[in-house]
Amino acid sequence: MKRRFAPCFLFFAMPMKKTVTHTVDSLEPLGFWEDGKKLSMFCRVRSDPHAIFLLSNAKQSLVHFSANSAKRVIIAHAVTPKFSLAHVNNIVSARVGAKEVIVFTYGSGPTAKLMIAEHKRGHEWWVRGAATGIHERGGIVSDGSIRNERVMYFGESLIWTASAKNALDWTKRKDPVLKPRPGFFDHGDMKFLGAEHCEKGTIILYDASVRDGDQVKLQVGAALISPSDPQKVIWRADHPIFEKTVPYHADLRSVGAVFADDTALIYWYSEHGGIQSCSLFTPFSKSPVRKASRLVKRSAKNPIIAPQKGRWWGSEATLNPAAVNIGGVIHLLFRAMGPDGVSRIGYARTTDGIHIDEIHPEPVFALEYSAYGLRPVTERKFDPVRYPSGGSWGGCEDPRVTKIGDRVYLTFNAFDNWDNIRIGMVSISVDDFLAKRWNWAPMRFLSPVGRHKNWVLFPEKINGRYAMFHNLHSKETDRVMVEYFDSMELAGITDPNFHSPDPLKMPNRPIAWHIRMKAPGPSPVKTDEGWLLLYQAHDAEMGKYKVGALLLDLDDPTRVIARSSVPILEPTEWYENEWKPGIVYSCGAVEKDGTLFIYYGGGDKHVCVATAPMKEFLDALKRDRPIVPIISKVVIA
Repeated sequence: MKRRFAPCFLFFAMPMKKTVTHTVDSLEPLGFWEDGKKLSMFCRVRSDPHAIFLLSNAKQSLVHFSANSAKRVIIAHAVTPKFSLAHVNNIVSARVGAKEVIVFTYGSGPTAKLMIAEHKRGHEWWVRGAATGIHERGGIVSDGSIRNERVMYFGESLIWTASAKNALDWTKRKDPVLKPRPGFFDHGDMKFLGAEHCEKGTIILYDASVRDGDQVKLQVGAALISPSDPQKVIWRADHPIFEKTVPYHADLRSVGAVFADDTALIYWYSEHGGIQSCSLFTPFSKSPVRKASRLVKRSAKNPIIAPQKGRWWGSEATLNPAAVNIGGVIHLLFRAMGPDGVSRIGYARTTDGIHIDEIHPEPVFALEYSAYGLRPVTERKFDPVRYPSGGSWGGCEDPRVTKIGDRVYLTFNAFDNWDNIRIGMVSISVDDFLAKRWNWAPMRFLSPVGRHKNWVLFPEKINGRYAMFHNLHSKETDRVMVEYFDSMELAGITDPNFHSPDPLKMPNRPIAWHIRMKAPGPSPVKTDEGWLLLYQAHDAEMGKYKVGALLLDLDDPTRVIARSSVPILEPTEWYENEWKPGIVYSCGAVEKDGTLFIYYGGGDKHVCVATAPMKEFLDALKRDRPIVPIISKVVIA
């Protein structure tokens, strides 16, 4: 069906340089205008609905706008004498060839019109026409065309598309491009937020927020549209790329989306809460924020430790190495398995971090019994089908090593079966450790009976207390869970004393690139910028283990300063897929001479290493977006 714009002409209007004289709280946002690298916000003064102002961003920030820069807007319409700015809403800017335009709704309800105005100069626009029959907010895809036609997406309950060879003649497609999905987060109304052309097609963002009593769950959905067919969806997020529960206010509404580089900023408004925004990583765009992950380089020597048939206790698999740097030498404690299916701890040493100088001929620690009683003899063997946790039926799995003071602490998963997993801990003096006198103190269980995995100690006290990760899940997306206790001597006797939820029973929770955090990885590395923590997580490829990075506050490590927006390691190499496909699992990370060494298990069979320059890695991580997608207050001053 054709939607035709009636052409109209600009009537004469004198430029007005009147600035905002009203209070900042009286401004209501209507939309945004992107002029090159400059972003401005259209605002209405609530006490004077006929006045619209344009505020420029300040401090090179997308959440700071200057009231002093405000200029009164002229939107002129020659054909409609009663054209009033009081009826202008939902302004979206776009580039159409060499022209800058804005698309906006005029009026409300079924009588609303979607109109296009062309930028004339400064803060003046003239209306080209209205798309008859289109009554909902929408926007033209900037710098994007398909078969020489411009594309527009619009909608406030369904998302539709229309195309045109010029600015006046539009064809609305018969069927919506996006509809609500029963059983998904976007099962209700969907409001168009913005669309951006990218290398793989067009990204559409939409508001799928839902009210629940006196609260509203803000939800942003995303879809990727084919570069050759504006009606063909080639990807759609099964989970919101952003969600946040906030108090309900009757006038709470989404204002729109602004795309800047690889970031989308979503804006909301209510009179009570003011203007707020969320910055999040844009799916599928070319990403300079991936620089942190690109800095991580696998060693050409990988795997640096592999199973050997002559090593009875490690002939089937060597994996998941822990690491500690003592005096410039990196010591590795790795999990190893022989044909009997028992996981034991092996030792290796490297001076340069890559080449292995020594592997101890015997395991340096082992639990020769299961934690809760022996299995039948027929089941006591290496069997990766029966025992998918690496092929082991028992012993000590997935070690972490931490030096605290003059002792080295080894924590591990004492595995008996999937219902019987506890955290074991042993320790040894630094002197004995370096001399390879394996005089471990008696083992203690840190966790109670049940299913617990991957508890990780901090290498020093925080605010006078020992600290430990046992489960990263927290109620807030910008926090992780840390537990504190008072005595290492009483660890496993009276301390630590806290509830630790079963990690397998924790729900999926989309944050950044992943939908499920599995576990903390190595003991955190202390840096001048914060605690660097690597962790294991799943994204939409749920069968694959990938590694992410967090930067945590030094004094309050529950607070997330930065988070990698993409995995820093993914299973792509043969040695990460040869035995158990799709596994990179890091249990060791150290800094040496300005280089971050990341030690990990590949494919549940090999010991591997990757490196990154520490300073550049941290700088890139801090610049990464989204750090954690959170609501920020928009400042007008």
